[in-house]
Amino acid sequence: MKIAILLETSYSGGGSFTHSINASININKFLNKNNRVVIYTNIKKNFEIIKDLNLPAVLFSFSFLDKILLKLSFFKFFRVLFHILNINTSLENKLLNDKIDLIYFPVLSNTVFSLKKISFISTFLDLEHFRHSIFPEINKKEFYQRERLYFYALKKSLLITVSHKIIKKRMCNHYNINYDKVVVIPYTAGSLFKSKKNLKKIRKKFINLKNYFFYPAQIWAHKNHISILRAAKKLKKYQNNISFVFSGRDRGYKHELEKYIFKNNIKNVHFTGFLDNSEMDYIYKNCKGVIFTSLFGPDAIPPLETWSYKKPLIYNNRNEDDVSKKTAILVDVKNPDAISKAIIKIYNRRYNKNYVLNGLKKLKNVEKDSQRGYLALNKKLKLLFEN
Repeated sequence: MKIAILLETSYSGGGSFTHSINASININKFLNKNNRVVIYTNIKKNFEIIKDLNLPAVLFSFSFLDKILLKLSFFKFFRVLFHILNINTSLENKLLNDKIDLIYFPVLSNTVFSLKKISFISTFLDLEHFRHSIFPEINKKEFYQRERLYFYALKKSLLITVSHKIIKKRMCNHYNINYDKVVVIPYTAGSLFKSKKNLKKIRKKFINLKNYFFYPAQIWAHKNHISILRAAKKLKKYQNNISFVFSGRDRGYKHELEKYIFKNNIKNVHFTGFLDNSEMDYIYKNCKGVIFTSLFGPDAIPPLETWSYKKPLIYNNRNEDDVSKKTAILVDVKNPDAISKAIIKIYNRRYNKNYVLNGLKKLKNVEKDSQRGYLALNKKLKLLFEN
């Protein structure tokens, strides 16, 4: 069987790109050796990263006509019309010519609406757009677009992968999906962050970063950077040496954070913007600890990365995922007092050092569970394609 991994997420796309790369590596590693896996991407930088990882890759592009077909395929009338007229995108024609049997989406996209002849596996990330629709990034239009995508794609999918059993339960209940169709494959930390650049150059770039806590997240409202800033405001009275590093692209909310910083005269916050792999590696290695205050979930990749770098973690206390009170300092992430107290504990090295050791153990268990998930996916595919 020949499988195409369709990677349409940009290299600067944060956790969704990290997951896409990790999934591509693991599918190549754990799926039946009789299967041939090729990664298709429409982004040149993605293609270069994939080739650097020694994975088979194809770079394609959407023509102007393709973009029209993709846009119109979102609507049922045009999907039916294109099916009757046998009009395909150039991507699907290429996949058919390359004798692709199955497409794997590490992140679902509207491309699924245009597919007619090739089966696909969907990845469902979370149901947070439904549970947290108060944020500006989940406006009414975005909400209904996601719902339309999920109701369509999940029903059409040959199989579906999710990262956690809680997501599986919520998704199956909300979209009325058969449980047997869903495979749980936990996220992994992966090995994307490796220092390839000149270390002296990176040190020079970040020479002013000292005694900092790191939040690896793009600047969305739901990432809840504001709680960290409120904690930083409180810490001004007690400890001026602590800094905060926010990485990731601005997704339209940075100006709100900057307004708060200016109003409260907070001096020790650094926005780095997108960090490449070498820079991420450096920032992780040299931070005091990692803070993850996101209100979306239930799980995420940064806690796994934090454990792999043997750093202490401040995390939400909802107890829904792999992070437990034995692996991190759990706090109410909407409570700046709780966050500031956790920061002081780590800064003064008065936290339980077993958090890091337990985190490493948990990471190994998660990686084993992830491997079992890929083997389960492989078993299901074998049954489907051999019968």
